Amino acid sequence: MRRASLPSSLALVVALAPAAALAQPARQTTAPAQPPAPEGPLLRIGIPGELQLRYTAFSTYALATTPGVAPSAQPPNLGQNQYVESWLRLRPELSIGARFKLVVHLDVARAVVPDAPAQGVGLAREPRTDLFPYGVVDLRQAYVEWVSPIGVIRAGQQAFNLGLGIVANDGDHARVFNDYRYGDLVERVSVATRPGGSSSNYVLAVAGDLVYRDRLVRLTEGDIALQGVLSFFWQDHACRADCERKRVGVVATYRDVSFANGASLWAVLGDVFARWEWPMPDRVGRVFAGAEVAFAYGDTDVARTQYFSDQRVIQFGGAAEFGLERDDRYRIAIEAGYASGDRNPVDGDQRRFTFNPGHRVGLLMFPEVIAMQTARSAAIATDPALTARPANGAFLLPSQGGVAGAAYINPTARVNVGRNFDVRAGAVIGVATTDWVDPVSVQLYGTARNYRGGDASRRDLGVELDLGLNARFPLPGSVALTGGVQGAVMFPGHAFDDAAGNCMGTQALATARMGLTF
Repeated sequence: MRRASLPSSLALVVALAPAAALAQPARQTTAPAQPPAPEGPLLRIGIPGELQLRYTAFSTYALATTPGVAPSAQPPNLGQNQYVESWLRLRPELSIGARFKLVVHLDVARAVVPDAPAQGVGLAREPRTDLFPYGVVDLRQAYVEWVSPIGVIRAGQQAFNLGLGIVANDGDHARVFNDYRYGDLVERVSVATRPGGSSSNYVLAVAGDLVYRDRLVRLTEGDIALQGVLSFFWQDHACRADCERKRVGVVATYRDVSFANGASLWAVLGDVFARWEWPMPDRVGRVFAGAEVAFAYGDTDVARTQYFSDQRVIQFGGAAEFGLERDDRYRIAIEAGYASGDRNPVDGDQRRFTFNPGHRVGLLMFPEVIAMQTARSAAIATDPALTARPANGAFLLPSQGGVAGAAYINPTARVNVGRNFDVRAGAVIGVATTDWVDPVSVQLYGTARNYRGGDASRRDLGVELDLGLNARFPLPGSVALTGGVQGAVMFPGHAFDDAAGNCMGTQALATARMGLTF
């Protein structure tokens, strides 16, 4: 029985800095060490949240099958075409005076009900096989904050967003298309201060983390990941509303991981980011631009093979966006991204960079088709028909919906139609940054093949077209009824051809949604 030891191209650094924007809450930015206003009630309590219901239907995704196993004994596709998803997300907050705050975010009964369990993708982050993927109650954040004389001090479980969110993503920021989800959580103690005084534009922040949950680590399953984070950035000290729109900075993170299976990883991540906006001549609209570039270097034995007991981690990626926006009328933008790939997964270097899955690009190509193909690859690597025991590092293979080893262009547009509706349109054009290699295929066949057994040198991922209609109707109080439909059609490129050269065929997805925000 052959053992499919995994090669080295496994994208290890998707969450090396899952919470690097140290002075920034999950959905709103505040200026660290800003003198608190003396006015206002002593005690303030708020419980905002949302209740959401989604119905999604999609094409039959053709996936790879295990070599040497009878077709009747394995699923040739995902085996699933629709599902219903619901969640209640609460964000209670208690403020005591102007200096103390308790913040709690939790999901209650986030449920997934499919027409059939997804087949052969068990290592996907959400394989749509469990009714409650994160339990009946999923505590996302629970921390205390003190605005001290020297700066903002926080302690507890936290989730943060940095820059465009390609590395550190809280899973709580809406994109033009797709739902926000996932989010990296850490047990953290942090201090953010203005070394030049309360009126300074420069912020220095440090933090120590124990990672609770991200793409690679689960504290509840015995993984221990420790992080040290140092951040230095500029932001306007007078900013009161959305300081994230005027921020330039750099973050350095050191991460040391001991996985439950005895493997280890250390890595250093550097992340540079910028976000800015300028008023348009009419002084109503604005021009905005943002960019984020990340680089990781380290060493690991997670995917050790008979050739290399340790592999070097050397990965990089980045994204940039530019656009025009007027809140009450339109938003037109174009985003481009790049994630390094790995054409030679057996050379001892891990070069494939994977964006944080919380940074959702489009509706179909990266979040669904590629996510499920890479999850099936991991399932094949652990198939007992091929392996006596699970292959080393198999859990690293799934992209979990993040952009991995690929470059893309993603233009989007939102145009308001009346007071309650907006129309959205977008496209995703993708290409692999190196040969589109399934790392498992190198061990199974001795040659590089793509995730359907086809020619790995074909890099064209194809084109996706997105369209949506969203609605929002204010109700009495602070409640609003929301709803809408979104859909996508993907025309796969030759990177998805099978071993006989057959194209995958057109893929489609549609989602209907309704909910309440309060």
